[in-house]
Amino acid sequence: MPRALTEKEKCGFCRKLLDKGSELALLHGIKKISVDDVTNAAGMAKGSFYQHFKSKEKFLCEMIEDIRKSIFEEARYLIQTSFKRRDIALYSRRAEFKQRSRKMNAARNYLVSLFQIPRMKFFLKNCGDINELYSSLPESEGDRTCYIDADMFGELIQLAGIDTRKIKSGIIHNYMHTFHLMIECDLLIQDDLHETFDLIMDSLILYIFGCENVDMKTNELSFKNARGKSRESARKGGGK
Repeated sequence: MPRALTEKEKCGFCRKLLDKGSELALLHGIKKISVDDVTNAAGMAKGSFYQHFKSKEKFLCEMIEDIRKSIFEEARYLIQTSFKRRDIALYSRRAEFKQRSRKMNAARNYLVSLFQIPRMKFFLKNCGDINELYSSLPESEGDRTCYIDADMFGELIQLAGIDTRKIKSGIIHNYMHTFHLMIECDLLIQDDLHETFDLIMDSLILYIFGCENVDMKTNELSFKNARGKSRESARKGGGK
């Protein structure tokens, strides 16, 4: 009779299955992987799979949550290593143009880097299948809050120190899916794809920061300075 596994061993086997499942899901999507695929990749017997997970669906839910958490870990790493959090925090309305421009450009780079994370691409590509998976489960099966939805994108923006009180997470969600669909679409003119991506990303940054104008040719952000207009009006009024 085989000995019972210790809690540490159970956690290790569970972790191995989730890691191998994530690797396969990133390559093939969640619909194209089977229990056999996962156990073979992990070097484990198929029967042992059900010692750790109640069902394939429960396993996929935990795997998806794992991938989601890893996106936030990579986002934090990006902020710590590639950007200064204070550079992309909400700018003051009284800040100088260069300071605001610097913060917006840093936020832009952050979002572009997020989009390039393989696990983020996985969620964008498999969003429909993930939604279908969670919709098929009874309320008692798993935690549906791990599903990638609009709130996740709002949280990723907030993680960078950007004030999200006037931002709709659903709009960020739609933008990210637009980027993915645009890149996956064969009908677009590939020579102009990069410039198209930049234009859409610029419009997203303008939405996030509530600005009104952008110079696409120089990729420099510009603003209508209400304070400056007031002073100019005052000068003109004084000269009459």
